[in-house]
Amino acid sequence: MVAEKIDQCMKPHGEEGKQTIENMNENHKEISKFAFECININDNAKIIDIGCGGGVNIEKFLKLTSGNVDGLDYSEVSVSESIKRNSEAVENGRCNVIQADVSDMPIKNESYDLVSAFETIYFWPNITETFKEVFRIIKPHGQFLIAQGTDGNHPDDEKWLATVEGMSVYTAPELEKYLLNAGFESVESHVKENDYILVVIAQKH
Repeated sequence: MVAEKIDQCMKPHGEEGKQTIENMNENHKEISKFAFECININDNAKIIDIGCGGGVNIEKFLKLTSGNVDGLDYSEVSVSESIKRNSEAVENGRCNVIQADVSDMPIKNESYDLVSAFETIYFWPNITETFKEVFRIIKPHGQFLIAQGTDGNHPDDEKWLATVEGMSVYTAPELEKYLLNAGFESVESHVKENDYILVVIAQKH
């Protein structure tokens, strides 16, 4: 039963996947709130949310920029739910949600001012190479925002790592090393006071 739930978190599917997405939208509220407090967004920034889940962060970004806000997820159900949630922006041509793998994105070089990843990098393969793929689609002087519910020191981390095959948890210094190796110029980290929520913002030259 636990394995099934974890599988749904990694890649929501079927009717149960829709409920999983709804739960994630609710459970990730504090992480999302803190991340939005940490990032400055230009009025006309073009943004993509990778691992967009149910599209709740796409919806938030659309209110903060007049530019396009796109989404990417490798779950068909997540793509469908994100489109449904942001249907008006999709119809107006301000939002495009695609089904694809972050390690090989069908996106042109230097397409976005900001790339975000909320509660998703735990499952990304070969992290430095995947970060290089993210770096590729970011415009010069653009940013990469990572938000996660643990800074690598959460008491439950070991339990999750023991339960979930292929899951990785990263500390801020580890992420900084991987991001710099991927080509980013600078990295800043924010940990929520009296909590484990970690937000990392990497800058492209």
